[in-house]
Amino acid sequence: MHLTITGTTLKGMRGESAVIDFNLSWCEAWKNSVNCDGVWVFAKYKDSDGAWKHADLAASSSGPFDYTDKTASGFSRGSEAKGTATGTWVPEHKKGMFVFRTQGEGDVSLQGVQMLWDTRECRITEKNLSELQVDVFGIEMVYIPQDKHFVGDPMGPNGPKNCLHRYPDQGAFLIESEDELRLAEEKDCLFCKTDNDRSRDTVPFSIPGAYPKGFAPFWYMKYGLSSRQYTDFLNLLTRKQQQGRVLSDISTDEIKNYHVMTNTADESLRQTIVCARRGNGTDQPVKFFTYAPERACNAIKWGDVAAFAAWAGLRPVTELEFEKACRGPLPAVPSECAWGSTEIGRVDTFEGCDGSGHEIKVPTTGIVNCCFGGGIAPFDAAAGKTEPENPGFEGPVSIGLFSKTRHEGVPKRINDGASYYGVMELSGNLWEPCVTLGHPAGRAFVPEHGNGALDENGDAQVAGWPKPDGAGAGVRGGVYRSPAQSFVAVALRFAAAHTKAERRFNGGLRVGF
Repeated sequence: MHLTITGTTLKGMRGESAVIDFNLSWCEAWKNSVNCDGVWVFAKYKDSDGAWKHADLAASSSGPFDYTDKTASGFSRGSEAKGTATGTWVPEHKKGMFVFRTQGEGDVSLQGVQMLWDTRECRITEKNLSELQVDVFGIEMVYIPQDKHFVGDPMGPNGPKNCLHRYPDQGAFLIESEDELRLAEEKDCLFCKTDNDRSRDTVPFSIPGAYPKGFAPFWYMKYGLSSRQYTDFLNLLTRKQQQGRVLSDISTDEIKNYHVMTNTADESLRQTIVCARRGNGTDQPVKFFTYAPERACNAIKWGDVAAFAAWAGLRPVTELEFEKACRGPLPAVPSECAWGSTEIGRVDTFEGCDGSGHEIKVPTTGIVNCCFGGGIAPFDAAAGKTEPENPGFEGPVSIGLFSKTRHEGVPKRINDGASYYGVMELSGNLWEPCVTLGHPAGRAFVPEHGNGALDENGDAQVAGWPKPDGAGAGVRGGVYRSPAQSFVAVALRFAAAHTKAERRFNGGLRVGF
């Protein structure tokens, strides 16, 4: 929370590598007996042709991540304030590095963190180094360690809609490896009923060994992507790439529908990314802004999810990884939310500047851990409902809102709306995009990481991911429109395989590594 990166500079060359130096801080970091959080940091540079490109790093760390400091040769984890024990780890693809605590809890503030940028392909020398523009970006992540875990619900076919279970009615299904799974109406197999084609295709089918099932370790974004982070992403794309990542027509100098994610002239559903009404030219990239920078970014389509993941050197997560991130290794609880129970309280309004990241949730007592029940759910609207049960704002809230204040008598995890591992807001607020097991294109998913680049239309270029048409992708976790606690349950698969190329105005963006 309150991640900041400042003072980014290039501090000379070491052989054929440039030294990228910056300061990094974030709040409420931890390393405990369960796991740790961290920040994924990566750099972009402006090429001589004016395009922003990914800065590949010059070395990787030795061995896999294991919570210990594995700072690569020539890199630096910086100077630690107040004796904070930290470490870094550069994965093999060298598109960025993780910075994390190696022990203890509390805020982290590091000065002089350094990465070595491999400049061989871009022909950078000491002479032209001062002419280059480089930016460093960060995303707070949570490490999800290897472990067995349950998927589905103890009530089996009588649990949340289309939830997974052990056939015929043996409760939640235990995943103990990454081996191939069979989903079938056969004793002891993984299974789920379906009341619509947004849950799965025809059974039986196999879920290949390559499809991540959550047993193996992975990193997952601690929060959904904020409006500020999506704006930063847009502002480093070409004009043509930007057009693929927004809804409004931005091809002209005057952009009347300057709320570009909703194609409107006024704010809709609390989406706050805008551009200037006039003076945008027709060739150069548009400059985007947001007036609620920490609000979770909605009006996202699958193409945006894949594009951001590829651009950042990350990857999408699967729906089985989503359940693992929520529940951890604990036994499944009937109809539980991501915080391990059905205890839920709706945020009604705020004290302070809404969307700033500093506002306080209201009510200020009792359980207030979810954004849900706002507006009218689509299926209720289809049934003729015209008046919401809970009048008030309709749209997402700021990331980290619920953990910012602690209410007396409420256990920390429930108060914060936190998953077992410390991932925030996985129930409610916005749909969580996932690669589904319920569609052949999802089951064919290969969990490769992005290389930092997009095609000319702003789309991801990773062969093993679901394509921009959305086939193979779906959503989990429930949203601000969910009318009741049961519609934000971990096990709910109401739209787990909902193929959709268009924007989900109540959909968000969260990816992993």
